[in-house]
Amino acid sequence: MRHLPRIAVAFLGCVFAARAGDSQIKANVGTWKLNIEKSKTEAWTAKSQTRVYEEREGGLLHARYEGTDARGNPTFVEFEARLDGKPYPYAVRGAPISYTISLKPVDDRSWAFEGRQVLASPWLDRNGAVHDSNPAWAGTHTVAADGKSFADSYKSDYRGAPSRAVLVYERQ
Repeated sequence: MRHLPRIAVAFLGCVFAARAGDSQIKANVGTWKLNIEKSKTEAWTAKSQTRVYEEREGGLLHARYEGTDARGNPTFVEFEARLDGKPYPYAVRGAPISYTISLKPVDDRSWAFEGRQVLASPWLDRNGAVHDSNPAWAGTHTVAADGKSFADSYKSDYRGAPSRAVLVYERQ
């Protein structure tokens, strides 16, 4: 009986965290277009991109990105993920390597994202830890208070190198 209050608090914490993730997903549902003029770009960033976010059953966020990369080549990315910090497959059309993405709530309008490159051959280090992926890109996704735009602020680029890019998207 002494543990019942702790269990109840833990349960309620999980329920509220799940609801916060659901509201963040709902705030992102729709079509968004990259605004290059308002963005702080780097050599690797897209020239144009449209993002479509949909809410799927079970608290899943389905994302589809289409556009043109820095070299003018067409791009297509698709993934489904929950805001739970766990890795989910991240499909990049034409990429010779596989990626995962994890999303974790930061506050009521933001989530942290991290992409990882999946290694073809996992390996063990001298301490016995399994290494199956390398960090790729990371940053924070924040929806504006008015819900009309969002910004992805990158801490690292697709190779894991430091980045200061901020890509601003506007609702269509």
